[in-house]
Amino acid sequence: MIESCYWKEELRRIAVSIRRVAKPPRWSERAHCVVERDLMIGFFLLRRLIELNKVSSATRDRRLRVFSYKARGKAVTLLNGHRISELYDMENEVAKTKKPLYVSNQFIHTYTSFVLRDESRNWSDVLLVSDFDRNDCIWRVPISAIESLFLEASEDYPHEVEMKFNPRSGDVRTN
Repeated sequence: MIESCYWKEELRRIAVSIRRVAKPPRWSERAHCVVERDLMIGFFLLRRLIELNKVSSATRDRRLRVFSYKARGKAVTLLNGHRISELYDMENEVAKTKKPLYVSNQFIHTYTSFVLRDESRNWSDVLLVSDFDRNDCIWRVPISAIESLFLEASEDYPHEVEMKFNPRSGDVRTN
C-alpha cells in the first residue's frame, strides 16, 4: 500500500511546472521532453491513486473537457504517426467529456503525442493518441485541465471508503 502524500506531492510539483507564467522560457528540446515525461508520470500517479482509492469519488468521477478529431481512414503507423493533419480531420473538433481514468490511460498508452505551446509560449495543449485509438481519433487535452486535475488530486484525502464484496469477481469493490 502506498503512502499517498508523497505521490500527491509529485502531482502538485508537476501541476505547478505546467502552470501559465508571465515570461515562459524559450522552447528547447529538453524542456519539451521534461514536460512530456512529467505528464506521463503524473497520469500514472493519478491512475494508481484512483485504483488504490487514495482520492475521493469526486476526483475519480470528475469530468474533463477534452476534444477529439476523427481519423481520415489512413492506417496510423510508426512511420507516419507524426503527420497529424494527413491522418486526422483537424478542422472538425468534437468536444467530449471523459473521466480521469480514461485520460490517464490515453497518456500511459500513448502511441503519438505532441505538447503544444500558444502564442505566449506557455504550454497550451497535448495532442495524443493511444495505441488503442490511433486509427479512430486523436485527442486534444488542454494543459489547464491537466493542471486543475493534478492540483485537485494532490489535495484530495478521502476520509472514508465504502467497499462491498463481489462474489463474481472474488474481490471487494468501492462504490
